[in-house]
Amino acid sequence: MKKVTLFLLGFAAVAFMVSSCGGTQSATQGRKQIIIPCDDKAKSDATYFRASGQAKSPNQANAKDKALLNAKARLASSINTKIKSVTESYTNEMDAGGAQEFNQTFENMTRAVVSQTLVEVDEICSELYPAEGGGFDSYVALQVAKDAIYNGIDKGISKDKKLEVMYDRQKFKEKFDEEMSKME
Repeated sequence: MKKVTLFLLGFAAVAFMVSSCGGTQSATQGRKQIIIPCDDKAKSDATYFRASGQAKSPNQANAKDKALLNAKARLASSINTKIKSVTESYTNEMDAGGAQEFNQTFENMTRAVVSQTLVEVDEICSELYPAEGGGFDSYVALQVAKDAIYNGIDKGISKDKKLEVMYDRQKFKEKFDEEMSKME
């Protein structure tokens, strides 16, 4: 009797899981998708780093400024993450003795390059709407060319004699392009 009861409980559990899996389609039925302005233009690719931002404020200019700051913060984070990946990949192929020092010095230098480059971003989308309850909702999307980032890093390395000694321009460019191609 115990075996039959266990079998029926197991069968009921499987039947419940199967029926609940099929229910996910109906869970979204009747719901309206929220489309965030400018978000569709903020996908990075092999040529550009892109990001979007949004903000609400009682003042139009403040809403736009806050949205720009949010987008720039997201853009900087994306660039820093990708450059960190490039650096790790590059330093893994370096002589172990110089890799640690190169990595630390390089990270500090790239932060400065990213901050400097964010001044040169292109605004590719900007939308402003009256907000419910008053104020304004601002949406923006920004982009910066990967070449601007690479050239800034290359220039920064050229100014640092320690880094320049350990730097193989061609190998770094290959790693950089390889990581960027993964963003397509």
